Amino acid sequence: MKQEFIHIDFMDNILKGPSISKHDKPSKLMVMLHGYGDNAANFMHLAQPIDIDNWKMHYISLNAPSVIPGNMMGYQWFDLYPGGVYISDAGPKEYEVVNQEIEEAISKLKSTIDFYLEQLQLEINDCFVMGFSQGGIITFELARSLNKTLAGIAILSGRIINKEELSNKYLQKTPIFISHGTHDDVLPISNFDKSVEYLKNKNYLFEPHLIEGDTHTISPNTISLFQKFVKKNI
Repeated sequence: MKQEFIHIDFMDNILKGPSISKHDKPSKLMVMLHGYGDNAANFMHLAQPIDIDNWKMHYISLNAPSVIPGNMMGYQWFDLYPGGVYISDAGPKEYEVVNQEIEEAISKLKSTIDFYLEQLQLEINDCFVMGFSQGGIITFELARSLNKTLAGIAILSGRIINKEELSNKYLQKTPIFISHGTHDDVLPISNFDKSVEYLKNKNYLFEPHLIEGDTHTISPNTISLFQKFVKKNI
């Protein structure tokens, strides 16, 4: 795959990251959101094993908005230690900070996706968004905030962090892929079970995949299942 350079002015509301495609005029866009502590350049390596030629897909991998303190190569979509408290132990005050950071990240994601769609002359329903771990959390929060329907979203080894009902007829029409490893030691499988229950109760259009033996990773088996999902919805 060749790296594509789309000119980006230094705007605060546009997230940065590598952009690649095999095609001079792609007909679809895949937005890739890394997990906590990772970065866009490292996450982009997944584009090659995921890609199938006849999709005519353009891939962008985006850095989360903020660098993790003490780790200049690691980015975060939101702080796992709001106010110095680990998120699992966070109370309403800490979650207020987390929700604000999520809203800011989503705002920048929207601006960035709009920018690329305009540059590539594509529409929002030509766009897939996939995210791993913390990136999967943001993927769902992005989709539920849109007033348009994406081609599809994927939550890989992530979870639905906000269980509040936010009515969105566009998300009701968005195909959702959600997968999790049975041996995930970072986000336990209970997160998958609760997320699937939420999606089922809200009658969302989703397909769940529990990957036997997988840890907190994107395995070849997951990639194969995700390819089938994209093929169905492209």
